[in-house]
Amino acid sequence: MKHCDKCKVDIQTNQKYCPLCHQILQGENDPERKEIYPEYVPLNRTVLPLTKKIFLFITIISIITLIIVNFMTWSQSPKLWSVIPIGATLYFWLVVRYGILSKQNIAFKLAFLTTILLIILNFIDQNYTLDVTTQGWAINYVTPLALLACSTAISFIIWIKRINYREYLIYLMTILVFSLVPLLLVLLKVADVKWPSIAAFWSAIFILLVIIFFFPKSIKNEIKKRFHL
Repeated sequence: MKHCDKCKVDIQTNQKYCPLCHQILQGENDPERKEIYPEYVPLNRTVLPLTKKIFLFITIISIITLIIVNFMTWSQSPKLWSVIPIGATLYFWLVVRYGILSKQNIAFKLAFLTTILLIILNFIDQNYTLDVTTQGWAINYVTPLALLACSTAISFIIWIKRINYREYLIYLMTILVFSLVPLLLVLLKVADVKWPSIAAFWSAIFILLVIIFFFPKSIKNEIKKRFHL
């Protein structure tokens, strides 16, 4: 039996490293012990490549159809109205492809989909908002509040889900980046209405500090591993 000085546990194994913290175990190997592992059964069904191709095919056909209908009705309404449903179709495909069918970590999915959604909404705001007085709703209100919502969702994932320590730093860095974006919008005078961006910034910083306060040991260990300290 081997012993982990860091976790303070005894482990019946011949492995060199602790399965919990990956530190080197103390003790000698048991020559009569056989390492027997249960058969791995995946919890999630494997997504066939054909399924992804079908979703992509439907998306492409939908976009082509919207473009054709747009140009067929150009004489009646000379506007590129198809851009909005095309953006919604692309976002739906991204949600299915990277939010459902992808095996990447949840923080990356949330950050990626939130970024894509904000790009689409800001494009619609700048090009399709008819009333000039209401233009800027996406950058002034939706962008900072959506980034705050994403940071809050990621913080709940950290709090509730038992994530791998290797992913821990990625989650924190995502929240940090998303907290700085609203502040940059104010400093660069991109946002005309300042209070949503300022509120989103301080709220995200508060979330970050709460996480650091309650998980100091995890953060310290992860930084040491990342930077080989």
